[in-house]
Amino acid sequence: MPNCYVPWTNIDISPQGEISPCCKFKNSVYPNKVLNINSSTIDEYIQNPTLKEVKRDFTEGRWPKGCERCKIEEENGIQSKRIQDADQWRDYLENYEDKGFITASVAFGNTCNLTCITCDPTASSKWQQEWKVLLGRDVKPNHFYKEGFVENFKTNTPNLVHLDIPGGEPLLSGVQQQKELLNLYIKDGTAKNISLHYTTNCTRFPDQEWLDLWKHFKQVELQLSIDGIKDRFEYIRFPAKWDEVSTNIEKYMKLRDEGLLKVSVSTTVSAYNIAYLDELVDWCENIGLGMPYLGRVHNPVHLRPTVWKNDAKEYIINRLRESRYNLAPFISLLETQDDSQHFETFRYRLVRHDGFRKLNFKKTFPEMVDFLLDKR
Repeated sequence: MPNCYVPWTNIDISPQGEISPCCKFKNSVYPNKVLNINSSTIDEYIQNPTLKEVKRDFTEGRWPKGCERCKIEEENGIQSKRIQDADQWRDYLENYEDKGFITASVAFGNTCNLTCITCDPTASSKWQQEWKVLLGRDVKPNHFYKEGFVENFKTNTPNLVHLDIPGGEPLLSGVQQQKELLNLYIKDGTAKNISLHYTTNCTRFPDQEWLDLWKHFKQVELQLSIDGIKDRFEYIRFPAKWDEVSTNIEKYMKLRDEGLLKVSVSTTVSAYNIAYLDELVDWCENIGLGMPYLGRVHNPVHLRPTVWKNDAKEYIINRLRESRYNLAPFISLLETQDDSQHFETFRYRLVRHDGFRKLNFKKTFPEMVDFLLDKR
């Protein structure tokens, strides 16, 4: 029977301000019951019927309908966020006695400078124009929330031990409010008990003010979003430049070697890069970054790694089996999950985005071209 501490111990605020138990939770399956920090308080979220329903489901041994992502991953041998959090915070959870939120994830708006192909305008302000031109929908950037958020957040997390700051790009998004919050923890002396985790696209390097703030905290980890190398990286994380990002990675690793930061890699596994995981993992290992965290795309469904048709899946599975790294969970995923009914959407969108961006899938992913064109 599933059990998860997250609804009691963690709060997640998305780039659009939606409040939920964690970043994997599907708010979309709870229509008209989702609260937003722009119009609601954290206290109101705690009393929200949706959160109470989720807690009740776990207490009674059921998977909440909003927790489908972890359920699917665990069924395929992929380490879910539920399991990761239970392992990472075990020492705090074993003696947990309703101490409120001890971990949190706050995206301070969606300001970003990239249009990563697996992203959208809800998480990246840079996407607005392309989304409007190609899909006819205008999603306005969400810079930051209402006045007083920082103080309200700190009041509701008196026992915080970990703060995750994703994006947008966290070194661009809500910077003033971020620094204001960090200074509050430094001022009251609790910073030394709190670890920070940033998910960065590596196009920015922190200035001295960031470094001076971070030195007060228990640990600071920068998780680098890398979904491919060289031209494949530039395609997926458009319009980032590999040479510039590589230079920043070297700087991050220097800070790591000096004991100032922890550095890791997070990879979004999608239809674009599933066949190239071995290449990426090999690069990470060779430069000293270790095995990346591999998290699959859940939405939109047409970008899932399982959207390819059977002949492509067979080819990809054989490539993954030849790897010297443990990619078995993704082999299992390809063997058991089928989203190929969305393949035409994947192909149609791919062609339109290539045209808008002046990119070329055929040149960048040559091994997959015939499968894309149904020539095999």
